[in-house]
Amino acid sequence: MTMKKLLYLCVCVALLGVWSCSDDDDNLKVPDITVNFGSTEVGMEENAGADITVNLSRAATVAQSVTVEMEESPDIFASDIVTVPAMTDNKVMVAIPAGETTGTIRISRAEGKKPEGSVKFTISSLSEAEGFKIGDKKELNLSFSAILSEGNTMILQGKTSESNYTNMVYVDLSNSQQTQINRKSWNLGFYCGDAFTVILNSSYATVAAPSGKTVFSEVTLADAQAAPNLATGAMSEDFQASWVDAVNGDLSKTAFGTIAANDADNQVFYVLSEDNKVADRNEWYKVKVTRKGEGYSVQFSKIGDATSKTVEIEKNAAYNFIGLSLESGETVTAQPEGKRWDILWAYGAAESVMASGPVTSFSQDVVYSNSVGGVETALVMVDENTTYDGFSKADLSQVEFQTVANVIGTTWRTPAMPGVTNAGVKKDRFFVVKDPYGNYYKLRFTKFGTGDDGTERGKPEIEYALLK
Repeated sequence: MTMKKLLYLCVCVALLGVWSCSDDDDNLKVPDITVNFGSTEVGMEENAGADITVNLSRAATVAQSVTVEMEESPDIFASDIVTVPAMTDNKVMVAIPAGETTGTIRISRAEGKKPEGSVKFTISSLSEAEGFKIGDKKELNLSFSAILSEGNTMILQGKTSESNYTNMVYVDLSNSQQTQINRKSWNLGFYCGDAFTVILNSSYATVAAPSGKTVFSEVTLADAQAAPNLATGAMSEDFQASWVDAVNGDLSKTAFGTIAANDADNQVFYVLSEDNKVADRNEWYKVKVTRKGEGYSVQFSKIGDATSKTVEIEKNAAYNFIGLSLESGETVTAQPEGKRWDILWAYGAAESVMASGPVTSFSQDVVYSNSVGGVETALVMVDENTTYDGFSKADLSQVEFQTVANVIGTTWRTPAMPGVTNAGVKKDRFFVVKDPYGNYYKLRFTKFGTGDDGTERGKPEIEYALLK
């Protein structure tokens, strides 16, 4: 065979391989997007509502409307509950916009109704059938009383089309329920316990520092310009840990400190959150908090505003904190009720130990325990004698529970970054959570959204089981 013929043959073989690969690529089928309930059982305690979430396995380029149907029983009727979106003919249409992965049905008891027992909901149909399928978690049992979940797997819905960490995700393990709250919906939280304490929403990257003055009207632009640059990045040498609350949840170590009974002892604070961390200090907020009876009075404005607003906040014993949005001037639900959540996944403040010492910064995928609500948490390291599957209630004496909020923190995962070869969930550990009612759950993270676990960042997966 001449060299010319050999070269021609090699070219033909190469082109045939390209065409073959191209044909194969054209025939590759993208897996369908699966539609499931977030969990298969949810409890609704007396005087409380419940959220049912419907999740897509990944975001779609088209909007999806999921039909969820309630199956009435001889004792429970559709008229016994109120749903948002509204129910029609026993059906609720859950809209999931293009680019999003979660829809929610909020359920409460109808006025004057006291249903007992449980009722079943089923994902019955999809508005967009092509490229979608209904998954295995298509049925959900809603109990009209508290439940004690035996355990579950759950994908936390923190990600939206806006970012990988739009939502703060609160998880109630015993009730198999997660609640999403937009992280930018509040700036400050007001403690509802006996003390008078204000917390910063670190999920909104909120920082605060005293102005040095106690009279609201006397804090001017000149004062703000002379203040440290609170808009600096958390990793900057100029950033001060005192601008954020203690990441372990210690309410005696907050940026605002205790609100004094004497108004003249309470300073005016500069408050910045992510969206007003700018060079123009007219955009900074100034805030003065005083006591108002058994609640709070909050006066605030931007430095450059000619007028201010005053909001009075009453304590509500059902909650740990009441949220306040400085942007809207409205109080909001910052968290589920005080004993109705165990852990929170969010963007937020975390502490890392560097060569120079502890460093506080804002990070994705931080997990906090509800220490204020009475949750205790323990870290368990895996070895040849201790495994997640083998761990039982009899092993509790071997672990050390802590009452701080940051036992889990960022220790459960390794982010993907240059030089990192083991990105993903750390498989050498799991956690034990003692909830406010004394139930013990072992908990581990199974997917992170980076590395090779095939999930999206902002939608981690957890697995947990009741210890009996």
